[in-house]
Amino acid sequence: MKNLTYLLTLVVLFSLPFTSDAKRKPDWVKQRPNDPTYFIGIGMTAKEGSEVEYRRNARNVALKQMSSEIKVTISSNSVLRKIETDNDFKEAYESKVETSVLETLEGYEVITWEDRKEYWVMARLSKERYARMKEMKLDKAKMMAGSFIMDAKKAIAVNDAFSALNYLSKAAGSLRDHLEDDLTYKTVDGTYNVGTEVFSTIQDVFRRTELLPVQPGYQIQFSKQLQVPIGVNALFVSNNGEKVALTGFPLAFHFSKGEGLLSSQAKTNLDGYAGVSITRLISKRKVQEITATFDFSHAIDNETDEELKKLLQVFFPAKQMPTTAIKLEVQKSKAYLITEEKVFGEENDKGAFSSMIKTELNNNFFTFTQNKEDSDFIVKISSNFVSGDKRKGQGYEVYLVFADFSITITDTKSQTEIFADELSGIRGMRPGNHEYALKDSRTKLIEQFKKEIEPRLEQVDM
Repeated sequence: MKNLTYLLTLVVLFSLPFTSDAKRKPDWVKQRPNDPTYFIGIGMTAKEGSEVEYRRNARNVALKQMSSEIKVTISSNSVLRKIETDNDFKEAYESKVETSVLETLEGYEVITWEDRKEYWVMARLSKERYARMKEMKLDKAKMMAGSFIMDAKKAIAVNDAFSALNYLSKAAGSLRDHLEDDLTYKTVDGTYNVGTEVFSTIQDVFRRTELLPVQPGYQIQFSKQLQVPIGVNALFVSNNGEKVALTGFPLAFHFSKGEGLLSSQAKTNLDGYAGVSITRLISKRKVQEITATFDFSHAIDNETDEELKKLLQVFFPAKQMPTTAIKLEVQKSKAYLITEEKVFGEENDKGAFSSMIKTELNNNFFTFTQNKEDSDFIVKISSNFVSGDKRKGQGYEVYLVFADFSITITDTKSQTEIFADELSGIRGMRPGNHEYALKDSRTKLIEQFKKEIEPRLEQVDM
């Protein structure tokens, strides 16, 4: 009897910790709560490693699980649906929206429980409170954007386009975390979508801005500094329809065709004029072009946030910015041209491909002369087109033509060869007959000439 009493006592003693733990274990640990009024996340980690580490891990699991319950939908009145932008930005933003909820969570409760082996965390957030906080943030963003829009329109009223665009860039930035939301904004003057209003106001400033080159074109000598600046006048259409000089408007100048070095960018003066000078020509192309456009770098250079820069590029699309082009005609060296063209084994002094190459060289590198003694360079081009086999398919035949090409350039005075290059094995292929394949081979050969040989020609001192 004593032995039986002793055994029963041991059983009770060994079962006490387990029974005590079971009583202390809260219901949410035993079974996940089903509360429709809360977003809930539960995390558990074994008590391994440092206390700080396992507590942090359990908390992170709980928060990640809770955030996954928060479904983000793209409103039909969102900027992403209202304005035209590239799909890459939309997809990147929508992907970010789904993962960024965790980063912006606040106002949630954290409850913990632990025993000797495990550490548990429950995070929960009232759905009503979440909706209220989200709405407050959205209202604040819309109010801020609306205020910047008002400032922009005041600047437009006094013909200050640059200040207006600065205000509008700030308005766009204030909406960065709410592009997926309904941006309908109510004011005493009515209701409008604040996101599309920012975009349309930027477009309005761009449409009102007119850039006119002082001269439509310039003739310059290669490698010589242009004495007359490249000038542009900027005009702005005021609210009453009058064209006025646009003051303090930053312009960026760049070579849109050819290549060269320009002096620093400029803002328009009181007369709406801005200019730069060519300090050096690099490209040897005969026809080049300088484009002047709104200097968008003023809106983004001070931003270090790459995500915000991409957003501003959506609101300020480059293809819609005010732009003008100034043509440059570079006075080129004179060249005497010698052509040799062979088609299917026969010499062709006036071959179609020789004419194509001559046009390309004349447009970009030389002025051709009929007087060999008057030339600075002698250019010799040679091309050979050879018919290949026929290849049979199901119900059709494909004809092949192979093309080879070479070019040499010799300095007339020193009789020194300064450039030589070639292309070989360029294949043309067309059904029908060899003549069709010949045309295809010419097209592909001129494309390869532009792609491979022209960039090297631009590096030659001629």
